[in-house]
Amino acid sequence: MTAPPATVDVHEILDELNATARRAVTWLKDKLNPDGSLGEIQDGFKYYRGPWTFTLYGEPDAAHALCGWIRRNLLTAEGTLAGPPRILDDGWAYRDATLIVGTQMLQQNDLSLALMPGLLRWQDPVSGGFANDRMPDGSASDDGDIPYACGPGFACLMTGHMDAARRVADFLQTIYDAQTELPDRFFCFWSRSRQAPIRYGDADFKQRCVVENQQDVMQRWTIGGIAAGFLGRLYLADPQLRYLELARKYQSFSMAATDHQFSYPSACKSSWGAALLYQITGEPEYLAWLGRFGRWYIEAQEPEGYWHPWVEKSLGDIIEITLEYAMHIATLTGAVSSRPRPATAA
Repeated sequence: MTAPPATVDVHEILDELNATARRAVTWLKDKLNPDGSLGEIQDGFKYYRGPWTFTLYGEPDAAHALCGWIRRNLLTAEGTLAGPPRILDDGWAYRDATLIVGTQMLQQNDLSLALMPGLLRWQDPVSGGFANDRMPDGSASDDGDIPYACGPGFACLMTGHMDAARRVADFLQTIYDAQTELPDRFFCFWSRSRQAPIRYGDADFKQRCVVENQQDVMQRWTIGGIAAGFLGRLYLADPQLRYLELARKYQSFSMAATDHQFSYPSACKSSWGAALLYQITGEPEYLAWLGRFGRWYIEAQEPEGYWHPWVEKSLGDIIEITLEYAMHIATLTGAVSSRPRPATAA
């Protein structure tokens, strides 16, 4: 993947984008098994966005089939998604939260509302963020980060848990305010025990804990876009100016990054933030950014309809990113369609 042109009129490619997304959904439906499972079960819980994406594209039967399989195979008597086929412990709350969003759209309340008490137990009582991973003993990891807080934040919004959603926004403000090396780098992981960002020199520091905004390396390019996307959604529900201002700051960090970010699949969430900010403000800089990302999604897709992740070890990895990219395209085109085409773009 390479950087798209700086000037792409997104209105000129809306039909092409919609066709791109439809190819993806067709490819995904082809991977739906007769029992309702999606892909290869041994790949683990990588299909968590399935109900969300299928529902967005008018495929409720596929979404319900997958929900039925999850209900039969992952949902435990205790009301958690911990059945044996789950396999994966990373991003525990994020995966649950993403499923909750889609299943709430479908009114599958045992897979949405009934899962919320368990999800909320992963929220840090001090910062308002969420723990990232489930440890071998079933406990929550000490580290949390921006995407894995925003994912549960979307679920909180979707199910009406506004206080918990506002606490996610508080976390995003806290971790932003704790940065000392902006705009060059953002330490995006948080230690719940220390209530501080995980920085160079900390015993638990790993390279993934920082985004070096001008470096051509695979990193969590996701942080700015998903934060702006969540804050934009929260602003629509609770229009406090501080949420919009913070969304702008996160999106600005994303849009100021090197164009080398377009070489990496994790750049995708930047279109999420730009879409919400364009829907809310109508400002041309966000529309222009959506044009670039629209072209990026089109050019990166394989003819069969799927996209490649950075780490591709299984069919599940391909399904995971294809579900996500299709969701992002729907968010992008929806935001563009929510406003009249600017006269200067005609």
